[in-house]
Amino acid sequence: MIEIRKATGEDILVLRELAKKIVPDSFKSTLNTSQIDYMLDKFYSQKALTDAFDKGQIFFIANCDGEDTGLISFIEQGPNLYLMQKIYVEIKNQNKGIGSALLEKVKNYILKKDNSDFTLELIINRHNPGLSFYKNRGFIKVRDQGLDMEEFYINEEIYSLVVKK
Repeated sequence: MIEIRKATGEDILVLRELAKKIVPDSFKSTLNTSQIDYMLDKFYSQKALTDAFDKGQIFFIANCDGEDTGLISFIEQGPNLYLMQKIYVEIKNQNKGIGSALLEKVKNYILKKDNSDFTLELIINRHNPGLSFYKNRGFIKVRDQGLDMEEFYINEEIYSLVVKK
């Protein structure tokens, strides 16, 4: 059974532990170990997560059969435009509908909040094995973008999904 809850600032430790389990497997085919460690520190340290909550980033945590196993986050970028920053599911629980449930939760949350059509974007590496997940759900490539991680540079692509009310 899949349950999804909105994370609060009290879930920072849960988010950090999930990231430590999930992020290395998610990026092992596109980044090296030091780059993954850098990302974990940059985006999942206690300070980084606290700052993310303070800036309005919203996180949801997926629980499958009593175990936290996935997360998604997004932030408003402008009128009717949202950036989905993170969606991760542990490898052992992929292909069970958890990623789809997380994505639907975000779409429904935004629709309920704004009650209007909106665009959801994501930034993803063209070699990321999860790219097919997004394409299969209607995301289309809209542009290329480089991502400066200070320590290294990643060539990324922006994918977009228009969600109708």
